[in-house]
Formats: sequence, structure tokens, C-alpha cells
Amino acid sequence: MKVSQLTDIGLKRKANQDQIGTFSNRSQQTLLLLCDGMGGHNAGDVASEMAIFDVGKAWEKTEKMVPVQAEEWLKIAIESANNRIVEVSKEYIDLEGMGTTIVAIAVLGQKALVAHVGDSRAYQVDDGKLIPITKDHSFVQELLDRHIITAEEAQNHPQKNIVTQSVGVNDAIKIDTHWVSLQEGERLLLCSDGLTDMLTDEEITHLLNQETDLNQAAEALIQAANQAGGKDNISVILAEIERGDLL
Repeated sequence: MKVSQLTDIGLKRKANQDQIGTFSNRSQQTLLLLCDGMGGHNAGDVASEMAIFDVGKAWEKTEKMVPVQAEEWLKIAIESANNRIVEVSKEYIDLEGMGTTIVAIAVLGQKALVAHVGDSRAYQVDDGKLIPITKDHSFVQELLDRHIITAEEAQNHPQKNIVTQSVGVNDAIKIDTHWVSLQEGERLLLCSDGLTDMLTDEEITHLLNQETDLNQAAEALIQAANQAGGKDNISVILAEIERGDLL
């Protein structure tokens, strides 16, 4: 699998609270992880780093995963990270209220398992089309689901950054999972809201279709988000499925 991952502080933030990582287990199966931390001072950094480390390092210790066990494993791993972040936030007053989003993709042969909490997103990029896999856990998404606002209104809604689920804030969390089929040559995109708040899906699609090189495509997305205002940290993981990944 070809992977390109980039994170950028953006133009407005004083620190980068995003974390990204690519992990392989003992059977060389890949787990892609992206977390967007939240909380005052350095608390968001701590939460996102804890989540990436806990889930990623746990994956590295696993043997070959089959679909029937992978979904339960990933949910347990994210719940475990949630519990540890909650405990640490209660122990240290400076870290009180910290939390993070998480979006994960485990590539398991001809299928991929996607899990997420929060508003960081996963997409498939197939035949020039950007296909959303995840649905945001956010206030604005709830308004969309109830047909109270339109997609155009959602893009610039003043409360678009209010998330309704996050890792590390509450004892109980809702983890959404999805299975997608994979084909050789298609791409997977994970990104923080620093990208999707600045660029529409149409703009992201256009940039991805312009660049055949993964590294150049990732750099183009980061650059475009900054040119559009760069109001938040911007993180991108792009993966391209190869024939060997489907075995």
C-alpha cells in the first residue's frame, strides 16, 4: 500500500493538536489513524497523542485479523483509549475536559473496516469520485439529518465545530463502524475538519483528480486549505490500494 500523510498547523492556531499515524500488525495488515485533539492549553495534544498511541500500538501487537473479529477489536481498542484519557483528565486539572476525535481504517484484504468518533472524516476515492464513508458526530450534522438546514448552509454554519461525540470526554462513547469493499488502484482519504471546513467535497475531488502522485496530492490539499484561510490544524492521510493489499 502506498501511503502519504501530512499534518500542518494552519494559519491561525498556535499549536498543532492533530495526530496521524500508520501502523502494521504482525501480519503486515495496515491501520490508518487520524485524531483531532480538543481542549485548552496543551490538553488536546495530549488526548490525540494518547489515542493514537494506545490504538496504534495495540494494533501492532495483533496477529492476522479477520473481519469477524476486527470490528469488535477496534471498538474495544477505542473504548480503552477513551477510558484512559478520561482517567488522566480527572487526575490532572490542567487536562480536565480534554478529548479527541478519531477516524481509523483497517485494511483487511478486499475489505476495509472504518471506525470513527467525532467529525474527522473518511472517504473512498474511486474512479475520480469522492465517496463519503463516515457521517460527522456534530450538531450541524444533526440539523442536516432533520432537514433543518441545507448542505450549503452547513458549510458556513457558525456552530459547525460543535461535536456531539468525542474520545476522552465521557465514560460512554458511540463508535460508528462501516465496511467498504476495496479495489486495486482506488484511494482512501482520512482528514481532520481543518481540511473539510476550508474546502468543499467538490474542491477536494478536483485537487485529487489533478494529482496522480500521492505526496503531491496531500500537499495540494494542505496548501489549498491554507489558501482558503487555514483556520485550524489540517491533517491528511492518503492511501492507494495495491494488488498485494487485497490478498
